Amino acid sequence: MGTRGMQTHADIGGGISTLQPVDSRGGKPTGTGLRRGRAPLRYVVILLAAAMLVLTGCSDGGSNDDSPTTKTESAPGKAGEGPFFGECGGVTTEDVARVTKVAGLTNTVNNPSVCEWVTSQDQLGPQFSFNWYRGSPIGRERATIQLSRDSVEDITIDGHSGFMGSSSGICEIGIAFGADFFEWSISYGLPADGQSNPADDDICAAAKTLSAQSIENAS
Repeated sequence: MGTRGMQTHADIGGGISTLQPVDSRGGKPTGTGLRRGRAPLRYVVILLAAAMLVLTGCSDGGSNDDSPTTKTESAPGKAGEGPFFGECGGVTTEDVARVTKVAGLTNTVNNPSVCEWVTSQDQLGPQFSFNWYRGSPIGRERATIQLSRDSVEDITIDGHSGFMGSSSGICEIGIAFGADFFEWSISYGLPADGQSNPADDDICAAAKTLSAQSIENAS
């Protein structure tokens, strides 16, 4: 998703200009001197009024600082407060092959947050993956799944809440842990000639089994 940032520009005019009495060259001193004598007092009053306005503005601006504090109190928690899932969510290549009933899997991606298994480099066949997101809201991932899958529903696995999204040949499960969550994606891709993909319920059952195993092996 591409979004544009918004910038706000504010111009603050803080200058105060005062009018100074000007001597009337060659004019009569009667009356002019009196007006000059009263002028400084008027300017002092103007400056004091301006200072009061500035102080009032600063006071109002300070009161708005409370709103960010109020918002952070409802946050789900700090990133990384959830459990540690270990390498590939605590699941081995043999585990994935057994649960999905797919032989010849290769672990092509393996790092602390992502693991992926495929049967061929063209990636047209089965693809299975585990993703661990830290400090990322699960609601945003669910919204993405809702746009791309035929069905999305709430689920609970071993007391932990999340979502399950599915379409023909693919099922994805996300489980939340405070500000963290993991996601298992089970996709069978294009079936080989003369073969068919497992039923959608069986695909989601495999995703549930792998999700439960990751939760069980977490520390």
